Amino acid sequence: MQTLSFIPALLMLSACAFGGADDAEQADLQASCEALVGAETDTGPSGVKAISTQSDPTGSVTSVFVAGAEAPWLCRADATGVVTGVEYSREG
Repeated sequence: MQTLSFIPALLMLSACAFGGADDAEQADLQASCEALVGAETDTGPSGVKAISTQSDPTGSVTSVFVAGAEAPWLCRADATGVVTGVEYSREG
């Protein structure tokens, strides 16, 4: 994974706040995750979709479907909603 290739996009798209209960904030986080995973995988918007978001007091993990991938990608965010990274959930 080329971490440096998406850092500028990460900084621009991850500035949303995430309180856990607010649907709009969760939607913003999922949209940021979709954009970052799409950039990392070179997949257009129609091929990337957030599946679910699980949160706890320390942050959240959003699972993201990518067309053609065998497993979902994971998008991690801290408790304030700042995305800290994306990674493929399967080794290889």
